[in-house]
Amino acid sequence: MRLRLKHASSRRTKKIVRCGRQNDTDANMIDTDACASCQTGSAEGAHAAPPSGQNVYAALLRDLDTAGVTYALLRDHPDKPGMRDLDLLAAAAQRREFLRCCGLHGFQLIKDGRSNPGKLVLLRWQESGPQILDVHERLIYQGYEYLQADTVLSRRRREGRYWFPSFEDEWLTLLLHNILGKGQIQAKHRRRLEELLLLRLDEAYLDSHLQAFGLRAAGHEARRNFAKLADNPKAVQQLRRRMLRTLWFHPRQNAVRRLRLALTGIREKWFGPRRGALIVFLGPDGCGKSSITKALRAEFRSATLTTDIVYLGPWGQSRLPLHKILSLLNFKPYRPEDKARYKKREVEPATPGPITRAWRDFKGRIFYLALALELWYRYYAEVLPKLRRGRIVLADRYIYDVLIGYKNRPMNYFHGIREWMCRRYPRADLVVLLDAPPEVIHARKPQFEVAQLHDIRQRYAAVGARYAFQLLDTSISLETTLQAFRQNLLPAVLRVLKP
Repeated sequence: MRLRLKHASSRRTKKIVRCGRQNDTDANMIDTDACASCQTGSAEGAHAAPPSGQNVYAALLRDLDTAGVTYALLRDHPDKPGMRDLDLLAAAAQRREFLRCCGLHGFQLIKDGRSNPGKLVLLRWQESGPQILDVHERLIYQGYEYLQADTVLSRRRREGRYWFPSFEDEWLTLLLHNILGKGQIQAKHRRRLEELLLLRLDEAYLDSHLQAFGLRAAGHEARRNFAKLADNPKAVQQLRRRMLRTLWFHPRQNAVRRLRLALTGIREKWFGPRRGALIVFLGPDGCGKSSITKALRAEFRSATLTTDIVYLGPWGQSRLPLHKILSLLNFKPYRPEDKARYKKREVEPATPGPITRAWRDFKGRIFYLALALELWYRYYAEVLPKLRRGRIVLADRYIYDVLIGYKNRPMNYFHGIREWMCRRYPRADLVVLLDAPPEVIHARKPQFEVAQLHDIRQRYAAVGARYAFQLLDTSISLETTLQAFRQNLLPAVLRVLKP
């Protein structure tokens, strides 16, 4: 859902978070305070999440048990200190009730198995950081189903307050997760696998369960030579390749599923709906755009949100050859006398004749036509395919920089063309104006004088008032800026994402 924010006054503007497309027909509003309480609600409505000091995983599992939802913990224990990512197996037939319980605890569905059938990812973001639920309705790896989830759930065992797979199924799920998913026996799982091997496992069950997927011989080899396998990553890789070749047609649905996933990925990349979020960061050089985008990319990725950084500014990093061609022809939007004036050089007053004015007008229109083609190409070729696949795109600069001037130098001509480009260009879900005192910006990057930075900030503020930019102070520290983003803007970003 794309939303447009409506500003009632300059005082209220700072309380509003813009989180959607800026179409004139949109009339929805989001308030920052309201978003903070519902940033991680379910699709059925926002619910108050448990206090941050409470073990949310333990509370959720208790409620799942009360609701009769069948689950089994796969690899981690919910009572482990600092737990941030919990894997569990859940009954696919109870998905609706499962998601309802997760919504009550503040978890939001961000991946619905579109790219990996049977795998859901839910996210809950609190002040201390993201908490993740990796939910498996099938035991599947990139379209290869390798174990029967229903069989594993039917044999689960209870240990204390929680449900776990039987020892045989724990061995199988943990072993195949390491071999297929990781390509090695991870050190953190090796000890547990060795402990399970010391138990009296039902080998007849292990063989029969693996036989349905053609993995009986590989599983038997792994049990017999586990110590050597764990010490030899190359042997694990060889066993992994053998398993994947076998799983292509065991069962036969794996091959069909893999083909369908490949076709679906191509269709969604070029023709699917926009499911991700485009976040734009603007401001003069030295305001912190590179630092904040890199930090946010790392933070989003830690929450399993695939994130990319792209440059979408109008003055550089062209993909099409149009800019080079126009430079060779000396088609530039900035007039020499204005450049000299901005650098405080003496300029002889001159009044251009009608031919000169017509030639300048022609060159300017050709330049902006080429610039529009370049910017539209970058969006549709590099940004939109990512948004269709549910990614977050962090944009360093955007088309609004044409209103600030040529490389932050003011221009008072072709204003109508530049405004038309900004109105017609695809809207971002969130536009953030990074701001700091001119003295701070100058100390970081002395590209412009302090007086020039005052002028640039005023122009950014004027454009921001027209296009509803959100102000983010970067004058103190990166962590302070990130904290302000989490509190005031992150809830709106999460609401834009579609599973």
